[in-house]
Amino acid sequence: TRIAPGVAAWGDRNLVTQMLANLVENAIRHGREGGRVEVALERGPDGGDAVVAVADDGAGIPAAERGRVFRRFHRLDAARSSPGTGLGLALVKAVADLHGMAVELSDNAPGLRVAVSVPPPPPQDGPPR
Repeated sequence: TRIAPGVAAWGDRNLVTQMLANLVENAIRHGREGGRVEVALERGPDGGDAVVAVADDGAGIPAAERGRVFRRFHRLDAARSSPGTGLGLALVKAVADLHGMAVELSDNAPGLRVAVSVPPPPPQDGPPR
């Protein structure tokens, strides 16, 4: 883990926890045997957003497939022989969209890096509870 001091993210506790669990589970499942998984919380490049990132050192996802993996039940050919339903990244995208977060897949050289940009929380109506 790599947690930058003073950076915080927000969201529905159960949904965001499930989203992160899916990302870590995918990184473990699709990473190389005996490989490394990194989970980070860092400040975004603009300084306003928080970025939660999960990276592995496995085979990664080809750039041409990255947009498709957010579809429900979509699985890469290489993953068809392993357990799973193809719902993990679809759920990640749904939770991110619900919270106004952006999800970006990139090459980790080797492996995959999934970065979720978390904007500042929306203003609350009325006094805090």
